[in-house]
Amino acid sequence: MFSYLSKKQASTAIILTLLVFMLHYGFSLLFPGYLYLEEASDLIAIAAQSGAIGFQLAGARYLVARLKRTFKDEFPAVPGRGGGDCPYMAARSVLCNRAHYIAFIAAFLSPFIVITLVSLQPDSAPRHLLSLASRSIPGLTFDVFNYGTAYANYWLLGTIAWILLGVVVALNGMEGAGCSVYDAVDIYSPDRIGGLSPVRRYLMSALSIFLISIALLVMGYINLLESFIGSSQGLFHFFFDVIAEICVFSVLSLSGVALTVVGLNRLSAICLKKIEDRVNAVNERCRTFQENLFSFSPDELERRGDEVGSLKLVVEALSDERERLLQRYSDYNRFNARMALRIFVAYIPPLVTIAFQVSQLLPRLRV
Repeated sequence: MFSYLSKKQASTAIILTLLVFMLHYGFSLLFPGYLYLEEASDLIAIAAQSGAIGFQLAGARYLVARLKRTFKDEFPAVPGRGGGDCPYMAARSVLCNRAHYIAFIAAFLSPFIVITLVSLQPDSAPRHLLSLASRSIPGLTFDVFNYGTAYANYWLLGTIAWILLGVVVALNGMEGAGCSVYDAVDIYSPDRIGGLSPVRRYLMSALSIFLISIALLVMGYINLLESFIGSSQGLFHFFFDVIAEICVFSVLSLSGVALTVVGLNRLSAICLKKIEDRVNAVNERCRTFQENLFSFSPDELERRGDEVGSLKLVVEALSDERERLLQRYSDYNRFNARMALRIFVAYIPPLVTIAFQVSQLLPRLRV
């Protein structure tokens, strides 16, 4: 991933991660009675939260930097109004639509905003705001820093989700943009997806970055849930926001997988449509030659033996080509166990972290 980023971009992500971590650590030293940093889980939590913001920043920049290479340099040549730039411009027109991006981010952040507002009700606000608990300017500074970092992470996660969504939408809208995508497909390509493997790799990269980001954000609640298990505040009171956000992250992770599957199915549909068109063309040509062959009378069949033999060879060749195309269609339409395994492997980080958090809650739920 870092190979696609400039040294400045990579350095910015690393420095930002270290800065956020050091600020978290500094506030824990400033308020030892409120911000505990004694157990290994405490360090893991702030390291995950700090690492998430740097990783997501680098991941979003990586996806943006790789977009042109995927949809222009590596994409099969596409005839259309935009020429070779057509797929890239179609993807860029979706991703660079500022109004749609703002609307999507607003919708993406809305569950987190609702959770924050609920947790900051007058009876529970002192437990979530250090400024009210400590009644100090440094406490207010920490609250601004803490919520600013959290929503920066949510915004970056939403940006990655927007890129993933935009690519899927662009794949569905390329024909409307004047891109003859079907004409660019090579059904005999060794990648078994019509030469569109660069787009498939891009989708899987976006999904992996999205899921790893969710895993890092969920890991940031390790220390909170451990302290929650030993508290007596009630299951949905003190740590309502933690439980609710883990539920939101679970839904988002499944949504990311579903969106990727839709994109992969779209790529397969493009290839299948190209094969269907090729089969129909072969059938039409085969029908034409067969009609010519059947139009000969018995006397003409004997008299024009060479021509009849040539027609038979052409019909046989077309029949063989049709069978190969139908076999290829069956292969493309078959369940892809290898791709399913890759998606499952990509889903392991959030699955493990969410399962770990849920396993801490289960003993409390049984009490």
